[in-house]
Amino acid sequence: MMALESERLILRGWYISDLDDLHEFTSNKKVADLAGFKVRNNKGESLQLLQRFIIDSNDSLWAIELKESNKVIGWIEVHEPAEKTFTNSKEIGATLSEEYWGQALIPEAIKQVCSYLFIEEKISIVVWSHYVYNVQSEKAIIKAGFKLYLEENNKKYYYIHSNYQ
Repeated sequence: MMALESERLILRGWYISDLDDLHEFTSNKKVADLAGFKVRNNKGESLQLLQRFIIDSNDSLWAIELKESNKVIGWIEVHEPAEKTFTNSKEIGATLSEEYWGQALIPEAIKQVCSYLFIEEKISIVVWSHYVYNVQSEKAIIKAGFKLYLEENNKKYYYIHSNYQ
């Protein structure tokens, strides 16, 4: 994926040198529970995940790096929508280290990714979903301009159209 930049963030590919940062938040139970992934109990498990992320960063996954510290604080990914309401659409998702919650960093990253998808990839609609209990995700996605369109099976689904800008 092409590197993207915002005021406080660099969205970029993954490197082996990101292991300590990745392990810091993938070993956090709160982060894992809200994002829906398994807690990484040791750096070996985080390394396996990182190796997959390095491959996926070619076409679907960015590391979120905080400019002021050059620290990787999360990720943002693009994939085919799980819920097939819209055509010419992609779904995005993100995970952020607990230390950085509430700082409007995910909306900042989302806006960069949406611009990229709308302009470079010619996608019409971007979708986001989260578990109903993930209040942090809900706040972030609404702040990024997404609108709720469906709630089912313990998940909420949002969308934003390419003409939002």
